[in-house]
Order: sequence, then C-alpha cells, then structure tokens
Amino acid sequence: MIRIVQNIKEWLGRQFAFPLQWKPILVPLLIFAGLISTLQAKAQASTAPITQIEWLIIIVVTLTIVVAVLTLITALYSLYVVQLVVLKKSPELAQEGMFSSMWKAFEKRMTRAIPVSREHEIILDHNYDGIKELNNHLPPWWVYMFYATIAFSAAYLFLYHVIGFFPLSEAEYQAEVKQAEIQIAEYQKKNANSIDEKTVKIVKSEKELAEGKNIYQSKCAACHGALGEGGVGPNLTDEYWLHGGSINDIFKTIKYGVPQKGMISWQQQLKPVEIQNVANYILSLQGTNPPNAKPPQGQLYKAPVATK
Repeated sequence: MIRIVQNIKEWLGRQFAFPLQWKPILVPLLIFAGLISTLQAKAQASTAPITQIEWLIIIVVTLTIVVAVLTLITALYSLYVVQLVVLKKSPELAQEGMFSSMWKAFEKRMTRAIPVSREHEIILDHNYDGIKELNNHLPPWWVYMFYATIAFSAAYLFLYHVIGFFPLSEAEYQAEVKQAEIQIAEYQKKNANSIDEKTVKIVKSEKELAEGKNIYQSKCAACHGALGEGGVGPNLTDEYWLHGGSINDIFKTIKYGVPQKGMISWQQQLKPVEIQNVANYILSLQGTNPPNAKPPQGQLYKAPVATK
C-alpha cells in the first residue's frame, strides 16, 4: 500500500510543478482569487456599494467550488489507486482497459437501455392492432437534466428576483442607456472644438439656448441690447442683417468680429460650442419685436424653406 501511495505521489509530481501538499489548496485559491477580482471589477463599474448578501453569496459559491474541487481530487486519487490494484488482479479487464469498461458501465447506468433480446421482459399487455408497447422509462441522463433545469430556475429566481444580485432586463437597459449618454457627452465634449462656420448646426434644445442666453447677456447685451433691440450695434430681432443672417454667417461674425465697425473677435474668449449656442440664441430672437427697437439695417434675409 505504501508503494502504491508513493507511485501516486510520483505520478502527480510529474504532472504538476508544485509540491503535492499544495495541489489540493492551489486550485481553490486560484478560483477564489478570480471571484474576488470579479467582485472588485463589479465594485469599480458600479457606484453602489457591495452589500453583505453579495459577500455572502460569493463566500458560499467559493466554498461550494472548493468542496467540489477537493472531492474531484479525492476521486481521481481513488480512481488511480483502484486502477493500480484492479488491473493487476484482472488480466481480462486490463486487456479491455479499465476506463473503457468504466465508461460502458456509466453509459449503461445513464441510459438503462434494454437489449433487444430482453425486450420480452418489459413488454406490456396492450395490443393496438398488432403494435405492442414497451415499458421503457425515461433515460436517467434526461431526468437529471430536467432536475438541473429546475435547480437553475430556482437559482435564477433567487439571484434575480429575490435578492437582486443581478439586474433584470429593464434595469440593465436603463444602465446601458445612462452609459451611452455618458459616452455621447464625452464624445461631444471632445469634438466641441471642431465646430466652425462650415459645420455649425441649428440647435433648439432648452439647455443649449439657455447657455447661449447667458453668454449673450454677459458679452453681447452691452452693444445689442438686453432683448436684442440694438444699441451701439444693430437690432438682432428683425430680418435685416449687415453680414448675413444664416447660422453660418452669424457664427462667422461672432467668431472673427467686424473690427472696422468696433465689434471684436470672440474666438479667443469663447469656445466654438459656445459661439454656436449664442448664435442659435440670437436666431431665436427673430420676430420678438422688443420695445425701443433700432431701425433695420443691412439687407433682408429670408431663411430657405426646408424641403423633404
């Protein structure tokens, strides 16, 4: 017996580079480290703190895996011992191969197949016009899979609907939408400085128009009036423009200014996206007819009608 154990230790020593006494512990430790890494990644990806129930589930799962791995290692040890002993005492089993014989026994147990020569033992008395029925049971492998689906359903119900360890589809969708919004905001932030008089767009969102209004009140109202009625500068609420009334023309005028008429260039003080917002706010003043409006100046500009 001592010789057999030594043979096992020598064989396992050739399979792994670590000492034998560490092997049953190493695998569970690696699995536990993987679970902890996954938990840390989840904590970094989410702003919500890790709850005690989540830690409890991780510990339970880890212990289950540890027990399963240790059981598997023990089974392999036992199988190797049995193989060494049985093959020496059963030459016919050695010729067929122990694993081949064990597989046949396992297959028979999982299917419970009845040979054709023994079908008379399970035939029923029913007779349907010469067709007879065999009393075959469901294969055990199918039954075990059915039980596994029940266990999976119970685990799914507990993890998703009872303790909420994993998000449901609606919550997952909402999280993905929020993540997409963050990515869009970051993309727009990175590309905000790429706006110029050729790529400027008409925007009508309340947030952007509010930002444009704030810029107008602090930078433009001194010359064009608080309501765009005009002062030192021209009236911005009518349809007459000195330097063009399209969104591109207004953006260009704000960006480069009109130095010969006293309007400075704002491209060093305002970001391109801020110029776009204030240009859109100026367009929103069209037709407001504020009191004390300055007479029209420049040429009449009519925005082209959008066609389908």
